Amino acid sequence: MKAIQIGVLLLHSYQWLDLVGPVDYIQTHSQKFLGDVAPPALVAKAPNITWHYVSESNDFSPIVATSGPPQIATATFEKVPKLDYLIIPGADVYHKFPPQATKFIQTRFPELKALLTVCVGSLHLVQTGLLDGKRAATNKYALRLTVEQGKYQQFRNVSWVKDARFVVDGKIWTAAGVTAGLDLAAEFARVTFDPEVNKLASELFEYQANPARPDPFKYLLDGVKLD
Repeated sequence: MKAIQIGVLLLHSYQWLDLVGPVDYIQTHSQKFLGDVAPPALVAKAPNITWHYVSESNDFSPIVATSGPPQIATATFEKVPKLDYLIIPGADVYHKFPPQATKFIQTRFPELKALLTVCVGSLHLVQTGLLDGKRAATNKYALRLTVEQGKYQQFRNVSWVKDARFVVDGKIWTAAGVTAGLDLAAEFARVTFDPEVNKLASELFEYQANPARPDPFKYLLDGVKLD
């Protein structure tokens, strides 16, 4: 099976679980992970996955998330191979999103089969223009703060869904708050990989995914006007 190329955008001070949850869950479906625990016939149905951790520079300067170990990028915006999928975790939404990252996403989006964001990763994506007119989810508390602090204007072109753990609009997949990234990854795996592989991976992970609805945190946007 041809290797699937997945890019991961490394942002300074990004939320650690935004990334490690979905990456680890998706990797559980791979031939590399299943090779020692599943019958060969089932392993043959699993994908080969190659991960690319992308940043402005791979000069061995570490990128530090909100927790966890420092990370070193494996590819730069200019030199990463052609990607099938790209995952964008959320960092501080009030920090300026790197213009090089905006250009990278805009340039690579046409080649992607899907682009996935977790938490405020969708708020970062707004700056690319790719979410204009789209339905999307994001961290509800962060979205509420942008309204209360008078900073919502830049996000008005998106149709934000208040009551969903994740939203799929075309080839853009967006998750709400941090842990919703696992549910997004589970749905992505369900529709992308072989059903038997998906079932085994979920059992190995001992994770029962939440559906998009109901969302127990929808109350965070009660009374917040987003039109």
